[in-house]
Order: sequence, then structure tokens, then C-alpha cells
Amino acid sequence: MSHHDRHIWDREPRRLAAFEVAIRDVVGKFGLNFFLVSVFPEAARGGLLDNLITTNWPGDLLQSYRSTDMFTQSNIVAKLKESVLPVSSEQLLFARAEREGVASQIGGVFYDDGFACNVGISLHDAKARQYLFMLSGSNCSNAELADLVYDLMTALDDLTRGSGAIKLLSRREIEFLRWSAAGKSSDEIAIILGLSSHTVTAYLKTAIKKLGVTTRIQAVVAAYRLKLL
Repeated sequence: MSHHDRHIWDREPRRLAAFEVAIRDVVGKFGLNFFLVSVFPEAARGGLLDNLITTNWPGDLLQSYRSTDMFTQSNIVAKLKESVLPVSSEQLLFARAEREGVASQIGGVFYDDGFACNVGISLHDAKARQYLFMLSGSNCSNAELADLVYDLMTALDDLTRGSGAIKLLSRREIEFLRWSAAGKSSDEIAIILGLSSHTVTAYLKTAIKKLGVTTRIQAVVAAYRLKLL
């Protein structure tokens, strides 16, 4: 995933709030204690805070990991890069076995009861963007893992799907973007639809602003990604 993309929840904070409530419900439903959800770390941008979406980790614990490189120092992330299966571990997110020869800024393992069992899960949204879910508790049941993954997928889909953007853009704005995608200028769109060029330009400027981009071409690309065109 490109970290330069503006996520839909950046434009709709209520959607992120609903996602956080959904994750808390999942954690409680399966008898877990803590969660961390992030964009799946890439080599060029592996820091925890660079990728973090939401978590209920204790503040001091989160702070102690703020400068740690998830991509190179996380045993769980390393395993999830090699398999689509969830990864269970008695060690927390960044602990790496000494035999792997990985230098880590974290000197020990977090043994608090709430982190006795940790499950790392990698999920993709409808646009193939990858996310990391880290769930921790006093114990984890493999028998419930399938239901747990399904509930997380449901919450992620609600967070990332483009349906909110359809409501965000008006019918006119989508129509003008479609004509723009066909290579028509504002003047040409105005002639086709019997409107003034000023009206067309005003609608396109509003669509550009709503989509969080700066040019008409970028707006068309963003609309395609959201499956509006």
C-alpha cells in the first residue's frame, strides 16, 4: 500500500471511531485484552507509529516501542510475510529470537498477564491493501480462530470500503468526473450537458477537494480506485 494515499477514514473520522468500537467488541467477545491494528509495515516505512491505525495498548508500552522497526525487528511480522496463516506467539510484537541474529532495541519480553498469548493476523481489503492485526490476552483458543478472523474481516471491510465516498460525492460531481475521465475539458462538458463552464468547473473543484487531491487527473484516479467510475 502506498503511504501517500489518503485513507478513507482520514476523511470520515466517524468511520474510524466505529471501527475502534467494532474491534473492542471483537476483543471482548473472544476473551482477549489488547489489540493493535496497523497498516502492514513496509521496508521503507517500518516504524510502529508510522503505520498505526488504532490500539488500546498501555501508553507506556506503546511509547517504549515507538522507534522500533516493525519490518525488521518483529518476529510475528516476519512470519506473516511468509504465510497467510495467523501467527501465535508467547512473545510480544517485536521480540525476535536471538538465533535469528536480529538486533533489537527491545531488550526483553513483555510478561504481563494481558500479553501472555499473542496472535498476529494479516488481512487485505478489497483493494488488496494489507493490514496487521495484533491481538493479545491471557490465553487464546485455536478453536475460535476462524470466527475471530471473520469478525476482523467484517470490521476492516466496514472501515475501508468505498461506499462512504459514494455519499461523499454528489451525482453531478460523479457525472463530471466521468466526462473528465473520457478526456473532456470543462468547456466540452458544459456544451454536452447544456451548462455553463463555470458550473462544471465549480463542481469539479468541489469533487477534487472532497477526494483529498489537488488535480482533476488525481480526482479521476481516486474515483476509479473507489469504484465510482
